Amino acid sequence: MAFVVGINLMFAFRLMGLAPGIALQNMFRFYIVHWYATVVIFLSGLLLLLAYPAKALTNPVFYIKFSALTLGLFIAYRLPRSLNNSAKNLSNKQIKLIALCSILLWVIAVTAGRFLAYTHEVLLASRFY
Repeated sequence: MAFVVGINLMFAFRLMGLAPGIALQNMFRFYIVHWYATVVIFLSGLLLLLAYPAKALTNPVFYIKFSALTLGLFIAYRLPRSLNNSAKNLSNKQIKLIALCSILLWVIAVTAGRFLAYTHEVLLASRFY
């Protein structure tokens, strides 16, 4: 998760205007590591879901985290492609707004993930039978 969030935050902070001396083209190479790490967190999340389905699926915080991850990964997929192909279509203000949304989504995802361990009411489905 640190690779995925860290690379996205690094990219978003660069788009917000921090570290303007670093070329965006050099940062795009980090997305290879990002997508490999995404596969790892997807598999580990799937295993956790299979191990404790009642714990996750009955917890509203799980859905907040899942939504934030999905939207954050959508931005991570689309933004570099739109910057490479059609940078003239996005204004500087739009790019900064998308970067800010990305930062907020990743903060929500990490925070919700931390709360998942403490907010469940149901651990196992066997509790009901």
